Amino acid sequence: MSTNIKITRICEFCKNEFTARTTKTRYCSLSCNSKGYKSLVRQSKISQSNKQTETTKNPALEVVKVKDFLSISQASLLFGISRRTIYRIISRGELDVAKFGTRTVIRRCDMDTFFSLPMDQSMLRPTQEFPGLENCYTITQIQQKFGISPGALYMLIQRHGISKYAVGKFNYVAKNDIDIIFNVKGHGKE
Repeated sequence: MSTNIKITRICEFCKNEFTARTTKTRYCSLSCNSKGYKSLVRQSKISQSNKQTETTKNPALEVVKVKDFLSISQASLLFGISRRTIYRIISRGELDVAKFGTRTVIRRCDMDTFFSLPMDQSMLRPTQEFPGLENCYTITQIQQKFGISPGALYMLIQRHGISKYAVGKFNYVAKNDIDIIFNVKGHGKE
């Protein structure tokens, strides 16, 4: 059963205009059809090869993508951010974690939801206003007054989520926050 329709089309391979006898004809000749098919097969093989190269370059990423629970290193690899940034997010209380001995584990769904939330202005503002220099200690003053090492002080500030304020070359911490931690009577009144 032949048709008498004639449709002007453009060949998908050589881009020349030709007259087709069906609405599904894509190529002007058998040779263009063969070359077009070979081109599609070639592109498919190239994309498979590129994908395989990516998985060979980064095999850990493929393993991490299917896990429900991630370590800090795995989360940093998967989301392309540093480990330190993840620890900062955790210390601000914006991400829930579980501790197994010294190992910290994050649920994948928690990471996904954290990074899918839009950043609003409340996240960009400091959580606590600067109380003023007269109501703050410098880090050195805290170390001298309470006899604490720099590392231990840093851990206390991180653990309690105390805000630090950088003014010039000094870091300041609110006297009230430090006095509460060290149980000073009067909380800041000397």
